[in-house]
Amino acid sequence: MRRNPSQWMNQDNRAEVARKSMPLITFSGGDFHAPNPNQDDPMVITTIIASVGKVLVDQGSSMNILYWKTFQQMDIQDNLIMLFHEKKLGFAGERVDTRGCVDLKMSMGTKRNVKELKVWFLLVEADTSYNVLLGRPCLNAFGAIVSAAHLTLKYPSNDEKVWAVRVDQKIARECYAVGLKVKPFMARTQETHSEVAMAELDPRESTEDRVERMGEVQPFPLKGEDQVTMVGQSLGEDQVVDARLVSQKKRRMGAEKRKAVDEEVRKLVETDFIREVKYTTWLANVVMVKKSNGKWRMCTYFIDLNKACPKDTYSLLSIDALVDGVSGYEVLSFLDAYSGYNQIPMYRPDSEKTTFIIERETYCYDVMPFGLKNAGATYQRLMDKVF
Repeated sequence: MRRNPSQWMNQDNRAEVARKSMPLITFSGGDFHAPNPNQDDPMVITTIIASVGKVLVDQGSSMNILYWKTFQQMDIQDNLIMLFHEKKLGFAGERVDTRGCVDLKMSMGTKRNVKELKVWFLLVEADTSYNVLLGRPCLNAFGAIVSAAHLTLKYPSNDEKVWAVRVDQKIARECYAVGLKVKPFMARTQETHSEVAMAELDPRESTEDRVERMGEVQPFPLKGEDQVTMVGQSLGEDQVVDARLVSQKKRRMGAEKRKAVDEEVRKLVETDFIREVKYTTWLANVVMVKKSNGKWRMCTYFIDLNKACPKDTYSLLSIDALVDGVSGYEVLSFLDAYSGYNQIPMYRPDSEKTTFIIERETYCYDVMPFGLKNAGATYQRLMDKVF
């Protein structure tokens, strides 16, 4: 049934009447408490979120932020972290690296038995002198009123009383001074080296010092397109005649598979195995395969990329030769490289050709992934040189 505009107007008027009430909050000369009130100091307070100090009150922020370094120092279980997929931009338009989000109970100030609310925080990895940033969502939830001139924050309690939280001017100035010296947070990237060295096989370590083999390359025109790509100088035209850009159409997945993909991608990002990319040329889907233990394995469907790659005929090991080789020895070592393929860095210009798409983002591998045509031959060649 349709309603006329007058009905909508009456409904809006009724909504205005049902406004929530709160006690009168005022600021006067008695609220000036700072030793030097004539300075424009930031609003830095202390809150009870596991007794966290150096909390910046920012009325210009649309989110409440708990910095990752602070979260790691709290006695809070990691399983409380929820996935967060939306992209966030900083003040200068830069991309903000997030670690998820978490719901935590907090109260303003250091007094006990005061108003306590559950507040949603975004976990952000950044270099800053503050521990927490309280934005408009938190201030509105508490009904807080901020006076920068008085360096005081006031909010109503559950029993209609008004509580005041004062800024420690000394700490506020210390945080501001330290913040001027903090360098902007830069995401870790792999550096290019001209020599081959052994890479650390522990995937939990940083990959900044991993080396990349910079072979000689040459431009090669793509078939049927006004574009070129770079291929190895040792490859002839007869080996890359089928090269053309293929961007697979995104496939839909169920809720269970999407959850498993998000978890696997989170692990790969944390170990610096993959990175987010834009404006891709090659694009592949992921395929979820259920393992015998009931868990999911994420595979990248590199069928189109593999068609464009020449076959590396490097001979793989024979099982019979391996068995014969260990005969006569008393000790057998079961040393195995953890995620062995992932310990070999990708050639940087080719890494974006391994791009795959998930629900909201596209990522490419900075290390050699499983599923490439020549991954086995490349890994075996490396093992033969190492051992």
